[in-house]
Amino acid sequence: MSSLKFLPILFFTIGMFGRMAVAAEASRPNVLFIIVDDLTTTLGSYGDRDAQTPQMDRLASEGMRFDRAYTQFSLCNPSRASFLTGCYPERTKVYDLSVNFRKALPDVVTLPELFKDAGYAVGRIGKVFHKGGTKEKLDVELGAPLSKDSAILDEAKLAEASEGDLSDPPREKKKKAGKKGGEDGESSKDYNCNFAASSHPGMDFTDYEIASRAIETMETFQSEKKPFFLTVGFIRPHTPYVAPKAFFDRIDPEKIAMPAFYQTDGEDRSDIPDAALRPNNNVFRYTAPTNTQARAGRRAYLASAAWVDSQVGRVLNKLKELNLDQNTIVLLTGDHGYQLGEHGLWAKQTLFEEGTHVPLIVAGPGVKPGVSEGLVEQVDIYPTLAGMAGLSVPDSVQGMNLQPLLADPSAKGKPVAFSTMLSTHTKLMGHALTDGRYRYIEWDGGKAGRQLYDHETDPHELKNLADEPAQAALVAQFHDQLEKHLQSVGGGA
Repeated sequence: MSSLKFLPILFFTIGMFGRMAVAAEASRPNVLFIIVDDLTTTLGSYGDRDAQTPQMDRLASEGMRFDRAYTQFSLCNPSRASFLTGCYPERTKVYDLSVNFRKALPDVVTLPELFKDAGYAVGRIGKVFHKGGTKEKLDVELGAPLSKDSAILDEAKLAEASEGDLSDPPREKKKKAGKKGGEDGESSKDYNCNFAASSHPGMDFTDYEIASRAIETMETFQSEKKPFFLTVGFIRPHTPYVAPKAFFDRIDPEKIAMPAFYQTDGEDRSDIPDAALRPNNNVFRYTAPTNTQARAGRRAYLASAAWVDSQVGRVLNKLKELNLDQNTIVLLTGDHGYQLGEHGLWAKQTLFEEGTHVPLIVAGPGVKPGVSEGLVEQVDIYPTLAGMAGLSVPDSVQGMNLQPLLADPSAKGKPVAFSTMLSTHTKLMGHALTDGRYRYIEWDGGKAGRQLYDHETDPHELKNLADEPAQAALVAQFHDQLEKHLQSVGGGA
């Protein structure tokens, strides 16, 4: 029999396997990972009555909202290094803004690399890694045009002065050693109140451009017929709190709920260790705010969050428009929490509840709408996204796959969640844990102070119970839990 008679069968077989390969590629889920810089739980879906965040709230209504999610470090570089490697800070050895996690983990496979190695088209838009990142080039790598918002702040402050408001004059920015003024888009001027409303249209802002770049990248990836992993890092509500004026106008500063520190009776901070209180050099850079300025600062943060919400909405709407939403996992989080006047603090880098509590929302194929009360951590993001995509997780990953909680929101989370912090002014290491009811914090292993708060009776952490004899056993228990955790994840500080 001539071998030519087998050619139709051969071509049919090749064609069949080719179509199967294309179908397999098409069935693999895409991933859209959205990181919002300095976004704490100021979302309507998380119960913030002043929030104006309809787009992120819509995403929460369509997916699983984790109400008790915690960052491992309330500072950009350490936090991102942690959840993008799936390792606790004690393993990455990243405790500040300058260290690259590759120093301690030169060969670690980051989350984007894992997907690239699996054959995904991979991109990162805006601010994703803070320092360093992947060792090989991704398909798309577009940064954030940070100078846009700094220029908008300068212009808005100049407009205030020209209209007779001289309450916040510009100051010359102090140059850091080895750093040029204006680097990374920083303004050449400093202001005490690091925020302002702007008359500029939305398209002039950094996050508008980030959203546009993300939309263009999704369109490109769709045309390539490959599954994609796209990380989009928005900038606001990181300082400066700038946004189009319309987003400020939505929020009445007189109706904003203010923390105890700014209420009539104030707050007694005498039972808080010195290491736990930090300078307010993020928002009010030179002098403590008056009550009116404090309201204005909180309003500016909320306006910036509302502004970035609108840009998150642009990206999510395009996902639907491209008919990609049915096969795309969407995960949204902030990179850490933030103090908005609680305990008189206006900054990140604390171990209080507000500094460590983060939004975490997961939506996509197979995820039913729901709310999980289980304790989870940002270090769990890596194994969860990998698991949802059917990818094997490297042995280096220390987080927990949250798929059981996605399947059943009543399922138990972790027994405790851990956070680490390097005090900005004392340079002492602090560690915290929460078990859902209590928050326990210790500085320098407890030698520089301890904090214990009962959220059942004191949700705003106004009464430190750590030195009360009745709590001695609980303090000892939590101290031992911290010690065991630090030993197991990488040897402490």
